Amino acid sequence: MKIEPHPLLTLGAALLLAPLTPTSAQSSWEIVDALAPWRGRDIVADTAGNFVGIAIDNSTSSSGPVSTAVSLSADQGLTWQTVGSIPGYAIDLAVAPDGALFASGNRSATVSGRAFCWQSLDDGATWTASDPSAGLSTAMLVTDVAAGNSDAIYLCGTLSGKWIVRKGQRVAGGGIAWATVDNPALSAPTTVFVRPGPAGQPDEVLVCGGGWMVRRSTDGGSTWSAVANPTGTYASQSATALAVGTDGAILVSGRTSKTVGSKKTGYTTEYGWLTRRSANGGATWTDVDYVVNGQPANMAVDGLGRVLAVGCLSSTPLTWLVRGSTDGGATWVTTDVYLPAGTPRSMAWGVAGDPFGNVCVMGETGDTASTYTALIRRLAAP
Repeated sequence: MKIEPHPLLTLGAALLLAPLTPTSAQSSWEIVDALAPWRGRDIVADTAGNFVGIAIDNSTSSSGPVSTAVSLSADQGLTWQTVGSIPGYAIDLAVAPDGALFASGNRSATVSGRAFCWQSLDDGATWTASDPSAGLSTAMLVTDVAAGNSDAIYLCGTLSGKWIVRKGQRVAGGGIAWATVDNPALSAPTTVFVRPGPAGQPDEVLVCGGGWMVRRSTDGGSTWSAVANPTGTYASQSATALAVGTDGAILVSGRTSKTVGSKKTGYTTEYGWLTRRSANGGATWTDVDYVVNGQPANMAVDGLGRVLAVGCLSSTPLTWLVRGSTDGGATWVTTDVYLPAGTPRSMAWGVAGDPFGNVCVMGETGDTASTYTALIRRLAAP
């Protein structure tokens, strides 16, 4: 439903209205949907400009049943309606070039502790479940889903605690055939990103995770190479979001830490949101953005080529944060900081931009079952 924006916690007009558009016009975000008591998780946009978001219910029952609400906007994110329900907790969402939707999570309505992939061919109204662990000796856990061309779906996650990427192929009758395409002896991956290839050509697939590792396949998952394998401080930390800009630059964000201070004042550990960029396919990397106390969750590129990264400020209270770049990730500004008055917590989890330059961010406010609200905030195209 369409509602008026809540009052904002004042964190500085310069931050709230930081320029994001290429013409340096002022940005203005508004709330376009609020669903209570639900918790927003992810959002996508298709090539026609339709947005789809998912939000989990707030059940804490160990036996279920649990569900995920599916919301749709057919007018570039202006108005929303709940169109369907996924029988389980879907935490990530992807849209294929042909408009097919795929959601992933580790709990069905009543079964937890194993990966599920749900598919919708009718804009989120109905969903069918697939088992991405089919053919494996043990069940995998999924951390993210992405969709490519030629009916391909990619899941990253863990199998017995180790990195695994499974590729699904849509088959006649609506099913999905699964196969393992990458299973190195590495710790858990967090995000899979796909640049769909032209019709009939392979996708480019990138996966990031523990130790700021980034692995890349340029042939739809057939072969893989490590394009980022940092050592030192990075090796003990993790990348959590990944995207590729319209110029081909690879962007990875994650949580990092560093020691600050001096012998005189004493040393402390500072945590922050770090974004790294490679303009040459991963041969070299540059640190391009850092936010003290920041914690990134997701990243996307809109139809104007702007890069959006979402997450939160992890200081008390947790506060919704959106960072943006108009130059392919080389430089960044804060474009949205959001915390409703009287609310102890707000977090942005998913972001999507349509081909026309409209951006929607999905997240949640509240910290208890009685206060949870799934929110969608929209930045209109310039």
